[in-house]
Amino acid sequence: MTTLLADYHHHDLWESLELLCARLGWTLYRPIGMEWFDAGYWNFERAVHGDAVAKQYLTPWGSDVDGKRYDESHHRWQHLLTLEQARVIKPDVVLASVAHNHDGLHRFAREVGAKFGIHLGNVRFSPIDMQEDRWDLADFGIVTSVLPAPVSKPHVVVHQEFDLTDFRHEPPPAGGTFTVSSFVNCFPENPQAYAGFRAVAGIRPQYDWRVYGAYGGVPLDEYAAGNLQPCSAVGDAMRASDLAWHTKQWSDGFGHVIHNWFAVGRPLIGHEWYYRSQLAGPLWQEGVTSFDITDKRPDEVAGIVDRLYGDPDLRLRMGEAAAQRFRAVVDFDEEEQAIRRMFEAVL
Repeated sequence: MTTLLADYHHHDLWESLELLCARLGWTLYRPIGMEWFDAGYWNFERAVHGDAVAKQYLTPWGSDVDGKRYDESHHRWQHLLTLEQARVIKPDVVLASVAHNHDGLHRFAREVGAKFGIHLGNVRFSPIDMQEDRWDLADFGIVTSVLPAPVSKPHVVVHQEFDLTDFRHEPPPAGGTFTVSSFVNCFPENPQAYAGFRAVAGIRPQYDWRVYGAYGGVPLDEYAAGNLQPCSAVGDAMRASDLAWHTKQWSDGFGHVIHNWFAVGRPLIGHEWYYRSQLAGPLWQEGVTSFDITDKRPDEVAGIVDRLYGDPDLRLRMGEAAAQRFRAVVDFDEEEQAIRRMFEAVL
């Protein structure tokens, strides 16, 4: 059986690799133990935070059992490898998902005779964004963003897979309070975007306004709806919402939340310009799946919300159009075949 060792830094990205390896019949491992850091293989944020980030991702838990850790968000066991075990097992493929780990994990891959690849989810806008990425070291690449410049190494551009049962499309519940929800994690840490949300919510207090996810260093307010677990609970809460509020315009990579929203199928309010050069760009269709509120005053945005509240048929049509658009743009089965073909050529 083919074995793949990948660094862990984002739980939804990791779940996409779990789903990919399940499709391929591979076994996926993540490094565990500070020896990976001490030996210079794991270097994520080392220059800025020393060993603090490494401790976050590499420290064993007391609940780890026989080299496995239970992922409560996705109801699966993750396979863990110490550095000593990895040197014995000699994984077939080593994958680095952050640029800081490219050099170190490439060195480890060569030491054990593995193929080395890079997983990119945060490349945007210009070739400058690619300067940290060590394509010169890579045997292949899995890209879940839009490449602003060509690369000469074998690679595929795909979407990060997630469970379409968890994020299935269903019509919104009939009756009850009209619910507008945001799932942007640490949303209040972006003061301008969050002030826009609060302004519109303040104009229309009769609606149910919810902000799911962490507030970061910002105190909780009346809109805080908490963190949800497991991942299926996020899909449940999205389906319980009538309108998706997604005014994110910073630090998005692949964009799990926006893809989740479209998979569930809800009219979306946000900033089309920010996603125009990203994988989620083709999902936007003004007035069909979404509304671009860039440069609109709070009262104008409140008018859009009122229109959707007052026209349930429009809400239903836009939600169905969003779900259909997602399935027209994203085909995990087809993308699996593209990844298979790449690995057949590389391995």
